[in-house]
Amino acid sequence: LVQQMQRPQEALTARESELLSLLAEGMTNRELGKALFISEATVKTHLGHIYAKLGVDTRSAAVSVALRRDGIR
Repeated sequence: LVQQMQRPQEALTARESELLSLLAEGMTNRELGKALFISEATVKTHLGHIYAKLGVDTRSAAVSVALRRDGIR
C-alpha cells in the first residue's frame, strides 16, 4: 500500500475504466467479454493492465482501489 501511494499512478484507459465498472458489478470474465464484445483472453489482458496500474493482484482489490481513488463510473 505504501508503494502504491509513493509511485505515480498511470491513468486507466477508457476501456479499462469501463471494464472496471462492470467488474464492480460482480461480472465474471465471460460476462465481461460478452458485455464488451471481446474475448475472455482480452478481458484477462485488460485485467492484467488494470492490476499493474493500480498496484494490486486481485479483482476485489482493483475495485477497492478504484473506489478510493476516484470512484467508479
